[in-house]
Amino acid sequence: MTPTRFICHALLALLALSVVRPVLAEDAPVSEEKLAPSTEEAIQDLPPKQQEAVEQALEQAETPAGTTVIVVPPPDAEMRKYDPSSETDQEAAAEEYVRRDVPGDQLHPKGEDELMGDHIVDRGDIKFRPGKGVEINSADDEFQLRIRVRVQFLWTVLNGEVGPKEADEPDEVTNNFRIRRARFVFQGHAFGKHNQYKLEIDPLRADNVVLDYYLDFTKKRDIQVRIGQYKISSNRQRVISSGNLQMVDRSIVNAEFTLDRDIGIDLRSRDFLGKNKMRYVFGISSGNGLNNPQFTDFSMVYLARIEYLPLGIFRDYSEVDFARTKPRLSIGAVYSFFQGATRVRGMIGEDFADGGTANYHFAYVDAIFKARGFSAITELAFREGYRKNIGDNTDPPGCDPLIDPACAPVDPTAPRNGIGWTLQAGYLVPRTRFELAGRVGLIKAISTRRPTSLTDRYGTTFSVSWYFARHPFKIQADVSQIWNADQERYLDGATTFRLQLQASL
Repeated sequence: MTPTRFICHALLALLALSVVRPVLAEDAPVSEEKLAPSTEEAIQDLPPKQQEAVEQALEQAETPAGTTVIVVPPPDAEMRKYDPSSETDQEAAAEEYVRRDVPGDQLHPKGEDELMGDHIVDRGDIKFRPGKGVEINSADDEFQLRIRVRVQFLWTVLNGEVGPKEADEPDEVTNNFRIRRARFVFQGHAFGKHNQYKLEIDPLRADNVVLDYYLDFTKKRDIQVRIGQYKISSNRQRVISSGNLQMVDRSIVNAEFTLDRDIGIDLRSRDFLGKNKMRYVFGISSGNGLNNPQFTDFSMVYLARIEYLPLGIFRDYSEVDFARTKPRLSIGAVYSFFQGATRVRGMIGEDFADGGTANYHFAYVDAIFKARGFSAITELAFREGYRKNIGDNTDPPGCDPLIDPACAPVDPTAPRNGIGWTLQAGYLVPRTRFELAGRVGLIKAISTRRPTSLTDRYGTTFSVSWYFARHPFKIQADVSQIWNADQERYLDGATTFRLQLQASL
């Protein structure tokens, strides 16, 4: 066979093979090695927990014969390592640039990268509770944020002259309907359960938006630290939240004698010695009052409070006995020295007209009792002071009162020395949300040792309340009558009717 003829026969054979091969391939058996992996083989590569979950799903699944269903559950949440390069702010970017050539894991404190990393939030730890708001917890319990909103709608009808208003109240009018309070509260803990914080703001108060902002360090049971702006621990009724009151308003004794909010630091214990019977607070604060950053001398407010609960610790900073508890009692005593007060009532009230200051001694004794829906609270307050210095406003220089009556000398204002006593009681009707309550209050001036600018007052209040959802959602109405003293006799002062709806989400 010649070479030319051999090449022609080879080309014809290749052409025939290319036509016949696809037909043969359709009938050829498929190798088992090319089959899709079986169910068992597919499950083998999964983690043990996922293998178990898939096998259970296969057993429960109702599928047609020959059909296989594979259910792969998502992996468990894991803590991610902190990666500065994932941050978008300039500081994090700069930190990453500096660390490029530095073995950061060797130079950082132990555990710092994990601490500053992502803390996964388990959706099961996001919950809502009436009165507590929305609560968000990290999976490792190192971080918590609770967000709460509280609003009070108040309608007031006033007949007669009103006495000293409450510390955070504007002047009353004859007929008024307003949003009395709107509070936004953010609280929780960070970097551990013992590092607690609270921020409370009131957007209705243009001059004082931030009410509370403080930190609590509670790792040690017997010695805990609070620092920031908060209600210092004077009389009990003032420390009780305005959302947890038995009536629409606090007493006239609280309005006159309370120390209110201030910026300071204190040591405290919520269960001293772990006996479930004692608490204490020892604190020092600036005396400037709410959101007052002015520079002053070294005059301060010094305070000590001790509480004794002979029948055990209970919710003694809420005025209604919703728990219908067995008898419970809490007794508190406070002494405070206010050095260099610029206001007539200490931390609140008007400034001394002459521009001077006074030193005040405060003392309080209070108690609250609860049993089977009945609750009672009483407070005794004492205040005595003396003028530390008289201001320059008594005789303004370069001013002739004969020409300008406004330039007349101002007499030095006497301190408001006196005592106050109040008793309040209420009863939550069994198996209902209805409560009746009453209160009496007395303010008596003391001028035996030093002059006083305080006048005698007497007041009574009766209230009814309906608690749709305890304190968080309630409607209350009360009627108050105040008598002002004039030459050792009481004259009609003011009659006030209030109706208030509170919603706390």
